[in-house]
Amino acid sequence: MLLERIKYIDWPAYDFLLSLMRVNCNEMIIEAYKEQDFKDQFVPDPELLEWAKETKKILPDDIKELLERFFDCETYFGAGTFSLVQERNLREPEEFIKALKSTSEKSILGRFLRTGFGTDVKSRDSSQFEELVERLTVDEKEMLLFITESTIFSSFQKANLLGFLENPAETKQDLIYLFEWFLENVFNRMRDEVRRSNEKHLKNLEEYIRKGGTSYIEKLNLLSFFDILETVQTIELSVSPFLGLDQAGFMVMKDRYLFILGYDRIEVPFREKDEKLQCIDVFSALAHKERLAILRELSREPHRPVSLAKKLRISAGDLSNHLEKLKKGRLLESVYNGEYVEYTVNAKELKRLVSESLDKLLEEQN
Repeated sequence: MLLERIKYIDWPAYDFLLSLMRVNCNEMIIEAYKEQDFKDQFVPDPELLEWAKETKKILPDDIKELLERFFDCETYFGAGTFSLVQERNLREPEEFIKALKSTSEKSILGRFLRTGFGTDVKSRDSSQFEELVERLTVDEKEMLLFITESTIFSSFQKANLLGFLENPAETKQDLIYLFEWFLENVFNRMRDEVRRSNEKHLKNLEEYIRKGGTSYIEKLNLLSFFDILETVQTIELSVSPFLGLDQAGFMVMKDRYLFILGYDRIEVPFREKDEKLQCIDVFSALAHKERLAILRELSREPHRPVSLAKKLRISAGDLSNHLEKLKKGRLLESVYNGEYVEYTVNAKELKRLVSESLDKLLEEQN
């Protein structure tokens, strides 16, 4: 049964990493609240908004620079360390930092390369990434070739990655310094409050799923949830104040997949969405030349995000935004095969959806 395969977890180590992301990417995260179907029903937590803004203001220059390098809103290289938390069941930030100190530099860099869909490496096996890093760090020519041809980051972030690979020891030292400083001076001051709040919202999520079952989960719109359910033994669900309307998903262990949901995200299934707004989403998604190019390409053959970005010469950040818009318009289908997500477009279904949406928008108001 579905309920028997869901495990609810509340690990402060995840919130610690998400708090770093929130401080550096606060403006991007709150953009979701400006979407037409959310703006009248959800508003960002004003206290959290103020915390993120004020925290960034008081950061020392060296910490601010490291935060930009490791938690840039396009790449989130530092978020690659989420995998360490899951691999070793590191519940507390102190356990996480201690484990990171004993982790090899090449393993840390390998985790950076596994973040998001910025690198064109099909296998997600950690040992293969470490072997790749080993080759890149001893062969400057191969390093430059890999960054140029096998990543879809912006030019600025490719340069950032180059700096990491050229100085593995310094990269590890800087990352640990950032984490230790942020834990002592920022996260620990709100830690107990976050734990209490998470406990309440996690109980709400458990109750929503118990009562609503698959219907509730479908409305959460979690990426490829039911495909993932077929390939793993356990779905781990958690909540965090730092994600708002957003979600984050990770799989490191072959038998476990983790979804972390923002507090507002778990309330989304209860909102009533106007049917005409859903139709508007369809045409809003179509109103961009790069999204049209994505649809044309996916109607020909399925793609992993990174192969799609390389084919169309779109950066990882831009592709992520386009895919979100297309998913919101219900124009994409996604399939999870146990390693990665592939996207495809059913041309016949797409034409039907566009035609029906136009008809509904042109209907006279009664």
